[in-house]
Amino acid sequence: MKEIGVGIIGASPTTPSWAVTAHIPALRALPGYRLRAVATSRRASADAAAAAWGVDAFDDARALIDHPDVDLVVVAVKVPQHHDLAAQALAAGKMVYSEWPLGVNLEEATHLNELAAAAGVRTAVGLQARFAPAVRRLRELVTEGYAGRVLATTLTASAMGWDAVTSRKYAFLFDVTNGVTTLSVSTAHALDALTYVLGDIDRVTATLAVARPEVLIAEENTTVPVTAPDQVAVTAALRSGAVASVFYRGGRSRAGGLRWEINGTSGDLLLTSASADGNIQSTELTLAGGNGTATEVSPLTVPTYLDADLAAVPAGPPRNVAAVYAAFAKDLAKGTHEVPDFTHALRIHQLLADIETAARH
Repeated sequence: MKEIGVGIIGASPTTPSWAVTAHIPALRALPGYRLRAVATSRRASADAAAAAWGVDAFDDARALIDHPDVDLVVVAVKVPQHHDLAAQALAAGKMVYSEWPLGVNLEEATHLNELAAAAGVRTAVGLQARFAPAVRRLRELVTEGYAGRVLATTLTASAMGWDAVTSRKYAFLFDVTNGVTTLSVSTAHALDALTYVLGDIDRVTATLAVARPEVLIAEENTTVPVTAPDQVAVTAALRSGAVASVFYRGGRSRAGGLRWEINGTSGDLLLTSASADGNIQSTELTLAGGNGTATEVSPLTVPTYLDADLAAVPAGPPRNVAAVYAAFAKDLAKGTHEVPDFTHALRIHQLLADIETAARH
């Protein structure tokens, strides 16, 4: 298969971003991909990108989309811009990898999925938690029957981005109309991992709350109102018959960032974060379990799952993102669908809409 040319919209080397932290290190370490172009919002940052990475760089996303050597357009800007940019790329016949969430709401996600189907091109969405080695091993253990029949699961975690204090750069997270909330980001990533491991959700109940009505903008010493829910409580019945409880708090807890238990008829599994970060898609995870006659859980070995394609990828945020890219390349070569695409993203958006509906009743 020929090398895949990638263009990233939203990768300014002068501003810390997920594209710079995760996507670019991942791509530069992987065979089969070549970073061809970058688009930023300003000419100065585009020039800096060209100098930093030796690629074509633009201050106009349309120029990147039309670049003849770009096969895959990566949309890694703020969520309110996802729909327009992804739609333009699809109209140009380009493959699209959109960061999560796909859109600010279910309607935008539905439209993008329709456009992708009409264009007949492959898509990917940044729901990379399922590629974390500990999550993959957890799924294997459940499938192998380590815990017996799963009875229940409980996941409690912290969404650190929605704390009591923020910077002006991240103030947009606290406005629900921007579509970037504790529910749509941290909880959604966790729900995708949960259903990857345990199967689909049949029905939900939920409570959403704004516990902190204001957030302090640190560098300005001013406050802005909070409309995005920072406390998310979801209970669900899985199609398998198991019961699930998921709770995300805005901010952090001194008791830890993430704790996910799976309880079965003959064993228990525990996934925890090694830090205060409860974002399952990007934090380091530790796995433990106990079954049979064991009276407590003990650490379990987690294979790295690093094949030759991933061996050179730096640890940390690039690792799971690189695994998405590697799996996407294999999907293209083999005609498989291991990587979450826009159709899968639509299912998660629908689940979020169901949660919001349940919370209103």
